[in-house]
Amino acid sequence: MVEPLAIAPQLLAQLQQAITSRLASGDRSGASVPPPVPPSIPLYRAKDTQSIVYISPVALQLAKQGSMPPMEIAQAIAEGFPDSRPPNLAFPIRSHHWSLSVIPPGKLYLELTDPGIAIWLQQAIAWDLQPDATPDPGPLRPAESLDLFPIQYAHARCCALLRLAQREGLITLETPAHPGIASVTAPNLIPWLESPTHLKTHHPAERALISRAIATLDAFSSPVSSSQITSRFAVATLLSQDFLTFYAQCQILGSVPSQDPDLAQARLGLISLTQKLLKRLLEKELSSFAPLEL
Repeated sequence: MVEPLAIAPQLLAQLQQAITSRLASGDRSGASVPPPVPPSIPLYRAKDTQSIVYISPVALQLAKQGSMPPMEIAQAIAEGFPDSRPPNLAFPIRSHHWSLSVIPPGKLYLELTDPGIAIWLQQAIAWDLQPDATPDPGPLRPAESLDLFPIQYAHARCCALLRLAQREGLITLETPAHPGIASVTAPNLIPWLESPTHLKTHHPAERALISRAIATLDAFSSPVSSSQITSRFAVATLLSQDFLTFYAQCQILGSVPSQDPDLAQARLGLISLTQKLLKRLLEKELSSFAPLEL
């Protein structure tokens, strides 16, 4: 099942449309023979945790199948990307929210801009991340050797912070704290941006947590079997570690709400998203429970 908020599958759809419109359709002025549209497009995340960058060497792959050089193919795809907008995209991240570069020998680098990240974050904290009614092979049985306590602790800490923030009037949760934590309903729009082009949450630990949340949603779109349960455990472990680093380095309550209330609410938005992801990982992916407190 492809998660509606997973960025990688949606980016692949946009690249596929750009390739079809600029290469397969012959919409180009050169005389070179365009390569056929590939059945799959290679795409992977850059390791930089401070930005959201996807890299595709598809032009190198296509160059082996036709007479066009890879840089020419990559440039043609880049020219078609701003017009790519498959009708089934689930969330409104437009092509202009991507910064696209062509790097020799022909790789495409696509970086999600801060306004694009803000749109994704706002959609993510409002989205129901619980699995839909699509049948699945049944709950996965985690190995007994997996230590879930650090992940459960991170989830409980998220819940405690959200409850405290609600008591202090900083946010409003959809339902009472017990028996579960629900979505933030107020403020209606989290102040993610401090300017039209820059995120409010620009501390390295904040950026790393955002990057990890996007990677987690991408991971949800990859099928997993009971024999691969450790891969989901790794995803959950990395998310919990990045959250605890964020919690240690970025003050949320105390003096922050009075000095910079927008920053406090943006950080609480990150906590709300992290809590949802950890709950999904623990209950659905790891067949365990997500404690509200420890």
